[in-house]
Amino acid sequence: MKDLLNIDENDILTGSPRSKFFDMLFNANKNLVTDVMEEWVERFAAMEYLLRCEFGDEFESKIQETIYENPDAVEESKNDFFIGKVGEILSQHE
Repeated sequence: MKDLLNIDENDILTGSPRSKFFDMLFNANKNLVTDVMEEWVERFAAMEYLLRCEFGDEFESKIQETIYENPDAVEESKNDFFIGKVGEILSQHE
């Protein structure tokens, strides 16, 4: 894992989940990352479809409202995504 991320032993304790995610993304096997990203896009598209069905024309405004009214929850969700996806790709890489 250390070589994959191109980090020193103490670096795992520094940096944000976002920075670790992009370190991993840019250094992992391209085919593996492509496959995993296609799964993410498919999942995102399904979630977007469900939200559009639920909220119709208000879809975009509901997203912006959620981001504005719940910034801490949105940030936590983003960090959970970054951490989870790093683990997902690294576990498939080994």
